[in-house]
Amino acid sequence: MNELFSFREGSLYCHRSLDEDPRPEDFPVHAHETPEIYLFLSGSGEYLVEGSRYPLSPGDLFLMRPAETHKLLIAGGKPYLRIAVHFPADQFASLDPEGRLLRPFYDRPLGVRNHYPAAQYPALSRILQELSPAPGCERLMILSRVLVLLSEISALWSDEKETVAEGSAPELVSYVNRHLFEPLSLGGISRTFSLSTSQVSRLFKEATGTSLWDYVSMKRLLSARARLLRGDSAQAACLACGFSDYSAFYRAYRKRFGCAPSDDR
Repeated sequence: MNELFSFREGSLYCHRSLDEDPRPEDFPVHAHETPEIYLFLSGSGEYLVEGSRYPLSPGDLFLMRPAETHKLLIAGGKPYLRIAVHFPADQFASLDPEGRLLRPFYDRPLGVRNHYPAAQYPALSRILQELSPAPGCERLMILSRVLVLLSEISALWSDEKETVAEGSAPELVSYVNRHLFEPLSLGGISRTFSLSTSQVSRLFKEATGTSLWDYVSMKRLLSARARLLRGDSAQAACLACGFSDYSAFYRAYRKRFGCAPSDDR
């Protein structure tokens, strides 16, 4: 990956990156601790977000909230260019105490209404495409663009609630998220949906791009870290987020974040 532009300050991270010869294995399923705005500029493929599969066209914009898993299903043969912005959820709290700007991130089911196609919303993509930070003014210029973009999207937002699409795969993803911190077993899930364990595993991987247990672990760890950063003890975060064994939690946390849970508290 070639970062044509990159800026990081605390939880604010923005980059414009290019892969001349993208390979599918370079783009695993992942999720972030902060809201993300993603702009697809060139390439070929689809975007998978929590069981929803979106076609990609240049200028398409996506919103992902913290811990919302997503994966690029890249097709080779074309250079892959994109812009991504990650920002703290409380960045504009003083300007927007009611949280209206974040409604398009949080006031919807997982994997629903992530996509703002360029064909339908051409003005949105231009706001980020025109981002050209001058040295020394990167933070101000990035945040000003994000604020304008969120204001535009918020104006488009409606109170209409959308439901998860029907079908076994979306229902599986929704079920796992509703019971994320409870004891989960493949056998129990298969009985709930009247499917074999192999069917559950296959459908879940097709929907999310990863295995059921990797998905559950990723989400639980992200939630545990958020609790630690709010001041919870490591033991309390472990138990609240569905881990029954602290040593297993400790090892998984250290592997994912590169530090002990107590270091983040």
